[in-house]
Amino acid sequence: MFQREKQAILRVFKRPRPTFRESMLLAAVYAAEAILCTALLSFGYHAARAHEVGWAIISAIIVLQPGLEDSLATSIARILANVVGAAVAFLVVRFLGDGTGQLLIAIAIIVLVCELTQLDMALRTACVTAVIVMLFSNGKFAATTVERPAAVMIGSVVAVVVQLLAERLKEILLGRRALSAPAQAAPAHPKPEQPLIAP
Repeated sequence: MFQREKQAILRVFKRPRPTFRESMLLAAVYAAEAILCTALLSFGYHAARAHEVGWAIISAIIVLQPGLEDSLATSIARILANVVGAAVAFLVVRFLGDGTGQLLIAIAIIVLVCELTQLDMALRTACVTAVIVMLFSNGKFAATTVERPAAVMIGSVVAVVVQLLAERLKEILLGRRALSAPAQAAPAHPKPEQPLIAP
């Protein structure tokens, strides 16, 4: 009874967890990567005097995953989702106007596009992108349509590059540790005893 609910709760809190040391190490690595991405994007956007730095940081933090392959997949999905959502929202507003009915039409079109292109990972983010573009543009619809997807792309790329460098650094450190470890001599195998030959 309540097995599905129990499994859902365990998935939320990720149990069973690895050892305490491994868990803390993963948390420290993620914190370092997230802080580095946030710093790079903040300073970069400030230097370029660009807008939407918040979306770039959000995307970078979302893209960071325990494995590089997962991060790359999440990055590609977010980029495609924002392109689809922003493009559909722009076309709907351009030809049908802006309003609740138009938003519903945009969501229906996005669901259809993602289904036809099998972009299951991008579906929800694409719908959210259309909602943000159409409802939270604050009178700057054209700018939001371009700047937010661009910020998502930049944040995603920065996150993947940071994690790639972190993985490379980890490989180098582990390689050096392996080289510095004393080589364990293989145990000598005793020669098999010669069978006794009867005279």
